[in-house]
Amino acid sequence: MTYVFENARHVTTSLGLGTFEPVDAGPHSGRNDNITGTTSRGLHVFVKKLTGEDAALRMKRLVAFEETYRPLLAPSLRTPSCLGWDTDRNTIVFDWLRNAESGHTLVDRKAFNDVLAWRCGQAVGLLHGSTLGTALPVSNGPVTSRTPDLFSALPLSHYEQASGAQLEVWRILHRDGTVAASLRALRKASRPAPAVPIHGDLRLDQFLVDIDGPVLCDWEEFRAGDAACDIGAFIGEWLFRSLLTIPRTESDDLSEDAPPGDPHADAHRRIMERGLAAVAATQEKVLAFREGYAQSAGRIGGELAVRATAYAGWHLIERILAASESRAILGTLDRMLIGIGGTALRTPQKFAQTLGLEGEE
Repeated sequence: MTYVFENARHVTTSLGLGTFEPVDAGPHSGRNDNITGTTSRGLHVFVKKLTGEDAALRMKRLVAFEETYRPLLAPSLRTPSCLGWDTDRNTIVFDWLRNAESGHTLVDRKAFNDVLAWRCGQAVGLLHGSTLGTALPVSNGPVTSRTPDLFSALPLSHYEQASGAQLEVWRILHRDGTVAASLRALRKASRPAPAVPIHGDLRLDQFLVDIDGPVLCDWEEFRAGDAACDIGAFIGEWLFRSLLTIPRTESDDLSEDAPPGDPHADAHRRIMERGLAAVAATQEKVLAFREGYAQSAGRIGGELAVRATAYAGWHLIERILAASESRAILGTLDRMLIGIGGTALRTPQKFAQTLGLEGEE
């Protein structure tokens, strides 16, 4: 869009970085308006304009992170180099990591291996183990745009804008009051937990990976909070990505060369087999992440593991809510993921070992 380019050019020029020229067809989609390019000074830049009702607040957090906290973090915790910002325009400029790939891309290419999961765990552990001299704003509850109030009823404006699939998700959640009660219990359990520096919005695409390893990006939700928020988000991401390998509907797994017998029974069996394989794949990555985390911040166990498992369950439900924004109906897999997320949220003590957070080191 023209305004994204114009904004990038204005900010890079005013910061003395040179005149901006985009290198691709347009801005990248996402929560914010992002665009990459070069400047007349020969710099390769990534320009992010924060959007949304809370853009100013997130911009404030970003600037606080860059000005005050990032210099205090361990040098081995890699983050993108910031080249400047314009708070009036809610725009910030970073060094563009041209040769890096996002975690999501690596998962799609089946290149996100256990060594990388270990290094991500180490990076998150370095963050959580940081001792920052200046007090951070504290939030020991789940860092999430969803609130339990939506479990009682959807505001009319929310209802009118929701897709058919989103309304189905909320219908399921409204009928199951245990999800809302479990989320409230999780918030309560997080309040007395030690407040450590947390990323607050950890997803696989927040890790950019180059030849030197992972770089942790997007610090808009940086704050003090429960370490379980970040740990659970990483686990929830892997659980979500792994479970996506299951067919979205029973019919997706039916074909003319399917084994003989009841086709729906055979499809159900294959779905369950793939579900178990997906959980096993998640466990491998969680074990590697846990070992890397222990190397830099200590063992994940006890109540921390239980809360992290609950956060993983909630993260899974949030991912389904986000994914359903552009869909008319829910598939079989979507309902299965909601059920798995709800189970992890309600009974995290039982689910922690299944995911690899409890057990032998």
